[in-house]
Amino acid sequence: MRPLYLDGVAGAWVEWDDPALKISVPDRAPQWFPLSRVSRVVVTGPVNWQTPALLACTDQGITITFLDETGDVIARCLGKSGQRQCIRQRLADLLARPDGEARYDDWRQAMRRMVVQSTAKSLLRNKQTQVTPQELLAFFIEQRARLPIQPANAVYRKIQGLLAADVAQLLLEQNLDARSELLQEHWLDLHKDFSDLLFWDLQLPLLLWLESQTDIPDARQCAGFYQGRSERIAFLCRGLSNKLHRWLVELF
Repeated sequence: MRPLYLDGVAGAWVEWDDPALKISVPDRAPQWFPLSRVSRVVVTGPVNWQTPALLACTDQGITITFLDETGDVIARCLGKSGQRQCIRQRLADLLARPDGEARYDDWRQAMRRMVVQSTAKSLLRNKQTQVTPQELLAFFIEQRARLPIQPANAVYRKIQGLLAADVAQLLLEQNLDARSELLQEHWLDLHKDFSDLLFWDLQLPLLLWLESQTDIPDARQCAGFYQGRSERIAFLCRGLSNKLHRWLVELF
């Protein structure tokens, strides 16, 4: 699906000709746009709408945004919530944009800065100090190398594996199955991105837990550590999903 952009001229009309919007402009042949192919409608300038055309859009979850000649938003006609508004469809709309990859990367980097600052705040005990992801990651790598039990990297891999399995299930419950045909694109890997973002919340607890161990934890102990934080991970994963959904709604 793609957005429909309408540039207003005197005498322009939008009518409902089921299952499509019929666009009529003076001195031009009419055009039809099936709503099944429309993600949203953006109207700039004067365009007359018949009520059935407006209602058809809202009934199918299509938002209509009206802009003035300078590009300022003057009104919105919001589509009702439904399948079109679900996060999976919104992601599919993102994939159809030529700037989709760049826009998604902006969101991902913003989320990374957010989780890094949250971790830094816990580490520094609420001191207002800005830390870059590179600086904080270097700190944890250095501390990991100083742990009394080695090799600690094996434990980290086990925890990351448990997290990855959990995230896969959590995303599946939100209809974000990575195998969905709607979400096939080389740059979109929600499973990896969510796992990477959520692991930041485990960095400090995991480091403190390993500092208290006298032997390398086995698989059962690693599972116990992770299970004790699984509810928080589920909560944070839902929060990330909600943030992504709100961002997609605002984007479109």
